[in-house]
Amino acid sequence: MKGKHGTHLKTLYLKPGEVHLTSEPTLITTVLGSCISITMHHKATGFSVICHAVMPSRSEAKKKDDEGRDIFQYVDTSIEWMVAQCRKIGIRPGSVEVKMFGGAAMFHDAGALRRDIGVGKKNIERAMETLKVNKMKLNAWNVGGSQGRKLIFNTHTGEVLARFISKTGTALIDFGGKK
Repeated sequence: MKGKHGTHLKTLYLKPGEVHLTSEPTLITTVLGSCISITMHHKATGFSVICHAVMPSRSEAKKKDDEGRDIFQYVDTSIEWMVAQCRKIGIRPGSVEVKMFGGAAMFHDAGALRRDIGVGKKNIERAMETLKVNKMKLNAWNVGGSQGRKLIFNTHTGEVLARFISKTGTALIDFGGKK
């Protein structure tokens, strides 16, 4: 895909439980249901990072990995890692543009009249709590609902395009990085 001025941008697909950090212009795509993606972009340095977290909290998980190999599966530990990377290179977390997507009600309890199990809602709540603790505010978000989303994150500009995924069609929403 071409970026500004006709240059070709590197592209990659972010799978569940992964994080990608770069200062290289890249188009990163991912598909979300109840999972959450947080994007962080620091315009002055070109620092950009995105996560695709599956579950709300590592502390609530039944199976824990003491070696830390699974931290990107969880909303809280993914965000904590992302914030640590900002600090490591001297970026104040409050100066980073933060966006959040996903958290749809995708899973229902068959025995409870299709009541939502609440994974998406819990992911959203945990993300909000973790961002607040780290003194970060959201610049844009598109969360909740009952439809999945496809994201395209431009790490060069901080722009994120989110497209709803449904059986009957799609709606395109632009969550640009411009103020």
